Amino acid sequence: MGTILNKDEKRALIKFLSVYIISSMLLVGTIGFLYYNKEVVSIDDQCSIAMTNAAMMIEKDLMNAKMKGEAYKFKIPKENLNAALFDENGKAIYSTLESNKVYLSKKAYTNNIHQYHIHSLDKPLFGIKYIALESNIVQKEKIKLLAKIGTIIFIVTIFLGFVGYYLSRLLISPIKSKVEQLNSFIKDSAHDINTPVSALMMSISSIRGKEKIDQKVMKHISISAKLISQIYNSLSFLAFNEHDKYLNEEFDLADTIQESVRFFDEIAASKGNTISCKLESTKVYMDKSRIQKVINNLLSNALKYSYPKTNIEIVLEDRVLSIKDEGIGISKEDIESIFDRYERKAKDQGGFGIGLDIVKSVCDFYGIKISVESEISKGSIFYLRFPKAG
Repeated sequence: MGTILNKDEKRALIKFLSVYIISSMLLVGTIGFLYYNKEVVSIDDQCSIAMTNAAMMIEKDLMNAKMKGEAYKFKIPKENLNAALFDENGKAIYSTLESNKVYLSKKAYTNNIHQYHIHSLDKPLFGIKYIALESNIVQKEKIKLLAKIGTIIFIVTIFLGFVGYYLSRLLISPIKSKVEQLNSFIKDSAHDINTPVSALMMSISSIRGKEKIDQKVMKHISISAKLISQIYNSLSFLAFNEHDKYLNEEFDLADTIQESVRFFDEIAASKGNTISCKLESTKVYMDKSRIQKVINNLLSNALKYSYPKTNIEIVLEDRVLSIKDEGIGISKEDIESIFDRYERKAKDQGGFGIGLDIVKSVCDFYGIKISVESEISKGSIFYLRFPKAG
């Protein structure tokens, strides 16, 4: 459970815990609210019964004193109750009430602090007509009940928070492990591919121009080296992009596109494809190597999915770069997901499904707007709208 999370995983974990804890608090709070209402009714009933019994006890004492011909001695029936005796005119004869105003016309009522019970005698005894009982037990019990429920909700929320955190880490752990394995594979692959690429390119340089070398073999070696180099560049970008710095500089985008075209000319010729260009000089201030990767991946995709003996048309005008192919095309349903990592719409064409993900990540960083027009069996056009320089 000690797995270190990256920024996106931490953000996902926080969102999950927030939803989990809030929903849990709402559920526990609803249960607490229903329990509170139920208990308040019970407390009210108990208090009402206690005051009714106290009033009956006072009336009984009055009747006993009357029957025995003794003087009545007023006493409070319970420690937690206040009482008062009133004559027919509502004048207090005895009182320990905290409130000076009592509504004798009501049988029972409450205010913000106390609950009252009024008992009316059938016949006045010792000039007493009304017995009033006062209690603040309900309010005290409500406060205790709220504190109890609040404490329980707090403890349950903390407990659920720990449980949610543990479960989320438990769920993230296998996914994290798979992602780490995938990243490790990419890094290892990038390292392993670099060695034969370097050796292959050096071999080509040493044999180029020799008359005894089969030029057809030479061409195949050159094409293979370029394809491996393109794969290496893509894998290397995914593995090390987060650690590499963007080295921005001003350069002519048209020249960079020409470099990419020269790189892919041999590959295009092997399929009988051609690449035509209409390029307008366009100054940009960006990381040249990353922009080159964007162009290379788009051009590589255009060649990969084009029909043989067709033309790839590249146009750069008014800071808009378009790359048009005549190939298998992309369905409208698939256009939304083609920029997802490892997404490949044509599984038989090979590749890792990472090229357009690289394109999107670089374009997003620089604010380059991407759009796609495509028609099945006719081809696709990718548009890159570069922001104004400066």
